[in-house]
Amino acid sequence: MDNSEGINVNQAPPDPKLVEQLFTRYAERLARFADQHLSKRVAGRLDGEDVVQSVFRTFFRRYSRGELRVDSSAEVWRLLVRITLRKAQAKGRYHTAAPRDVGAELPGGDAPLTEALAREPGPEEAAMLVDEIETMLHGLPELHCRILDLRLQGHGAAEIAAQLGTSRMTVYRAITLLQQRLEARTSAGEP
Repeated sequence: MDNSEGINVNQAPPDPKLVEQLFTRYAERLARFADQHLSKRVAGRLDGEDVVQSVFRTFFRRYSRGELRVDSSAEVWRLLVRITLRKAQAKGRYHTAAPRDVGAELPGGDAPLTEALAREPGPEEAAMLVDEIETMLHGLPELHCRILDLRLQGHGAAEIAAQLGTSRMTVYRAITLLQQRLEARTSAGEP
């Protein structure tokens, strides 16, 4: 059935033009809505656009199975908002579960390392730092080295992930592993 705005939402499988039309019409507003319902702690790992991608995957998967019947644009909007709210809540629960708890991350993340690098080291300090980094990176994949290099240049996790063609979670895991290695060396009394 066509609605008053000319979107045929009861067609299976969804027409690519329909998909584009719905995405164009609702994605931006849904992303803002999702951002409002993500906690600030979780927002460091994902944003409203991530949630909206998941919303549309769910919507069109259920639509193509015939699980949804929507007769107007108002019903489409209400359904998309409901899915967005549930997805944002689920993402919040996922990212605060014990093994992935965003709250366990240190505030400021790399602040001690960033502060140490804020001043220019002397020649002896520079040599010690290079040795320390090489020791810390020993045995790790090249990707970890590239992540550390970009992080030390001041790039954020999302930017690093985009540049290296990997996920933000991979970047976070690499940074966490590097922090753990550095902390282990520091607590063992090594320079």
